[in-house]
Amino acid sequence: MRQTARTDLHLHLDGSLNLAWAYRKAIERGVIPEDMTFEEFYDKAYALNTQKREESIKKFQLMCDVLQTREDLHDATYNLVELLHDRGIYYAEIRFAPQQHTNRGLSQTEALEAVISGANDAVNDLGDIRIGIINCLMHKGNSAMANYVENMETVRVTKQYLGKGAVGIDLAGFENNCDYMEYAPVIAKAKEEGIPVTMHAGEMGIGHHVVEAIDMGADRLGHGVECMQDPEYLRRVLDLNIPLEVCVSSNVKKTLNYAAHQVRSLIENGANVTINTDNMVFARTDTLHEHFMLRMIGVTEEQLIHCTFNAARAAFCDEETRAWLIEKLKADFPEEAEKEQF
Repeated sequence: MRQTARTDLHLHLDGSLNLAWAYRKAIERGVIPEDMTFEEFYDKAYALNTQKREESIKKFQLMCDVLQTREDLHDATYNLVELLHDRGIYYAEIRFAPQQHTNRGLSQTEALEAVISGANDAVNDLGDIRIGIINCLMHKGNSAMANYVENMETVRVTKQYLGKGAVGIDLAGFENNCDYMEYAPVIAKAKEEGIPVTMHAGEMGIGHHVVEAIDMGADRLGHGVECMQDPEYLRRVLDLNIPLEVCVSSNVKKTLNYAAHQVRSLIENGANVTINTDNMVFARTDTLHEHFMLRMIGVTEEQLIHCTFNAARAAFCDEETRAWLIEKLKADFPEEAEKEQF
């Protein structure tokens, strides 16, 4: 079986920390009591007893509480890039929300600089991998106004570092906490600034969010799988060839029923599917596992390779990086590359 997993476009830093490292840092930074055992920390991090998705999202706060210094943001990013390199990944986009890392005095700019520095240092030390950073806007409270100022600051910081490590913006958090279209002004500002935009949409049960994200100008969709709820939603995705950042293990972690996930139908319908991990730790996965499990439910090797080429085309990287990535994939998959359009 060939290694078909070479990209990851949807990967959260705070959901992909090395837990042993995070445990040590949590004690060192006073985030958890000194007498908390690693086993207790592990259970707290995974929060398997949560009943609702909005509750499970709170586990991210624990990891964000660890990542409140330049040093820790740098090292966490370095460690993650090193893991991706070990897994044979050529290109990944790591996303995080700078506004979630300002509790101990860092500005959003300083948080982003630390993450970019960690990524750059890892790439320079390891070679043969390229990284882009996506900054997340956040859903918070019952209205988009709850953190409008912070989200607009994220747009400003992203524009400042666009092409200097930052490659785009995402809208993340609990997707269903308010009228989704309330975020239109912030997304419009990002588009005005020429920032590529992806949005978590159609992951948490509301398929119409896919259409609304497209209407707001999303270039890609985080997950987007609930477009299958309505033929018109799917038709919109297909007609515009919107890339979908599909993260199967993350979506099925409660039931582990991979066969019930929409990914096979999306691929069979010709959707622009990319395969990603979302949260390597929280979802207990990596890119190799994602591709392995998809093979187990009938996705072919040729289809997986096509998804990897989809990711190369959909990446928010500069054209030099895209050309480098495509050449790497052509070398790995020469026969399949002849069928691809670039």
